Amino acid sequence: MNKLIASLMIFGIIYAQCPGDVNEDYNINIQDVIIIVNEIIDDSETNYIADINNDGDVDILDIITIINIILYDDEYLCVNPINITYNIHNSLPLEWIAEFYIIIENLSDLIPAYQNYYDELTVYAWNSNVEDPYPGIQGGTYIGGADEGFNMVLEINQMEFEWDHMHRYSVIAHEYFHVYQLSINEPMNEPNGGYNPNTFSIKWLIEGAATTFESMYIQNYYNYNYFLNDLIYTEIDESVYSNPNIFEDYSSNNVDINYTSSTFMVLVLAKELMNLGHSEEDAFKMIFQEFMLTGTKNSDWQNYFIDTFGFSVNEFYDSILTYPLNLENVVPSSSISLHQIFN
Repeated sequence: MNKLIASLMIFGIIYAQCPGDVNEDYNINIQDVIIIVNEIIDDSETNYIADINNDGDVDILDIITIINIILYDDEYLCVNPINITYNIHNSLPLEWIAEFYIIIENLSDLIPAYQNYYDELTVYAWNSNVEDPYPGIQGGTYIGGADEGFNMVLEINQMEFEWDHMHRYSVIAHEYFHVYQLSINEPMNEPNGGYNPNTFSIKWLIEGAATTFESMYIQNYYNYNYFLNDLIYTEIDESVYSNPNIFEDYSSNNVDINYTSSTFMVLVLAKELMNLGHSEEDAFKMIFQEFMLTGTKNSDWQNYFIDTFGFSVNEFYDSILTYPLNLENVVPSSSISLHQIFN
């Protein structure tokens, strides 16, 4: 037994919320084994993290599984979370700064971004009532490439503070969702100037998903329906009916104000998946996560679309015609939970 314990301590490996990291300290070692043993002895309510083999019980099989993970199974190796550096300008209200860190903590727990394809994220945030305070960083709200990793730029419009507009918070969730997308889809990390077959830049799926996510976040954490209180006042362009493929490209931004048309398309996609028998939570998980995890890129995204969703892109575009051009008929239920979607 002493020899086994020594081996476990020697072969402890850095993990990040991976099977076997029961105490979530980013290490798998004897401490995790002890926790599982105590769970079995105490016969307490099942801890889903301790249920390593996902059979619904915590027992000797989980101990065997975790030992095998530590000693032999490289497939369970995980990467660390991305490193985030914060540059938060003093032009921003203290209330916003405090809320910003709360939102980032919530999002990091909900959809953690790991160092799968990049290591660093640098945040630059400031109030629009000052000139761009960070040399080389252009104003706006976006995710941009950097020498190492990406930048998250949050120039918050001063009027949003004056009007207590919810967008001053929702934009954080929107941009962080792009951080998450980049962490699970390698092609998105490729340069995206003009058409590049090796990147993924289908706008309505990227921005529509991000806007849907931010709206759900606000609904979940602030009890505020961002879909019906804000987005609904932006017109959905008729091109969604007549020429939906233009929303595959960012050149359509002039007819996709606030990405409302792209959001409408994502919400219709969720409804179509529900019509096939998927639960609402599963439908959005397929859109937010499963499709992106395929490694889809511009040259093959239509193939992965049909593989993931069960119908072709053209069939989906035809189905849009059966929905009135308004958000009211396609918004998610008020009870839907992001925690249920991402489990």
